Amino acid sequence: MQNLEKNIEQEAVDSNSFIINQVDLIIKNAIKSSASDIHIESGQDGARLRYRIDGILYDQPKIQENIKSQVVSRIKVLSNINLAEKRVPQDGKFIISSEDNLKNIDLRVSTFPSIYGEKVVIRILDRSKNMIRLDALGFDRKMEKDFISLLERPSGFILVTGPTGSGKTTTLYASLSHLNSPQKNIITLEDPVEYNLDGITQGQIHTDAGFTFAKGIRAVLRQDPDIAMIGEIRDKETAQTAIEASLTGHQVFSTLHTNDAPGAIMRLMDMRIEPFLLNAALTGVLAQRLARKICDNCKAERAVTDKEKKLLDKIIKIDKTVKNFGLDINKLYYGSGCDSCFNLGYRGRTGLFELLTVSQELRSLVIESPKFDDIRSRAILDGMTPMIIDGLHKVNLGEISLDELVRVVW
Repeated sequence: MQNLEKNIEQEAVDSNSFIINQVDLIIKNAIKSSASDIHIESGQDGARLRYRIDGILYDQPKIQENIKSQVVSRIKVLSNINLAEKRVPQDGKFIISSEDNLKNIDLRVSTFPSIYGEKVVIRILDRSKNMIRLDALGFDRKMEKDFISLLERPSGFILVTGPTGSGKTTTLYASLSHLNSPQKNIITLEDPVEYNLDGITQGQIHTDAGFTFAKGIRAVLRQDPDIAMIGEIRDKETAQTAIEASLTGHQVFSTLHTNDAPGAIMRLMDMRIEPFLLNAALTGVLAQRLARKICDNCKAERAVTDKEKKLLDKIIKIDKTVKNFGLDINKLYYGSGCDSCFNLGYRGRTGLFELLTVSQELRSLVIESPKFDDIRSRAILDGMTPMIIDGLHKVNLGEISLDELVRVVW
């Protein structure tokens, strides 16, 4: 009887060790692949495992039915999430060390109940890979210079716009890092704080406790800030308070969900922000997307196909500004796939941008409640390079593929 009990205990230990190793391997392979997220989706006959690499989800070997619940439980234990609760979404986090033990990697875990069990998404936050300099974001030389000029003004309101996952927070962090110095008091309001910035006071919004962006901005202004970063403009109250803060001699940065830079002005006007306030505060809008870069190790050149010529002609026909920039693309680049890029043909991402600097002419136009096309035309006359043009330049240089440009912008 004692031998039987020992065998059962040993089998339990072996089973636990196997699950621990499986979870460790899933996370280790994701980090090795430079994935930003791990998706474990419970199904009828096991769990689907996917890694998000450079913005795209890729399937990995399936997690078998007989261990899927144990894998999920192991992740919940690591994240300090209630094991018994499976009916409602839960959030947690844990930290692991890199293989060389030189850095810590934050893992944020989110569970979601489904008909076949819980779905788990793990966000991998590797500060060493995400905290990058402004000159590594993908700006062309002129746009980078113009953006830095906006950042270094003593006061004003700067917006970074784009859809979720377009790199807005990374751009803001890079901007704050550029401006950070012992002579400046920089405070942020975020939901949530994604990376810790040395020398900067970072505050996290707690809506349930009544600590909202709008209330947080008022509190920040009593902290004698030189620069304030508000994670997101979500409503008129937040927009109004942020704008008023910039009018009192502060530099204020924030984000907004719009497709392009001129659209940000329209969105603020739709929020019923008075034109005179917009004109007095807003200094610039940066719109952006993230596009996968062609792998440098397996990059190859080829001729433009007839289908691609028709596509380029279609872009020019629909977006007439392309023709005005005199682009002539007669060859394209692609990644053939290699060990360096895990045979994907892509490795890393770069930003596609358009920077609208608010000119005196544009301010005069805003007073007249203009249409979107009027704002866009005025911005281009003032020197704004449309995002599609920035993307086509990067296609021409062989940084991104034409397919990738179409996927993320057009």
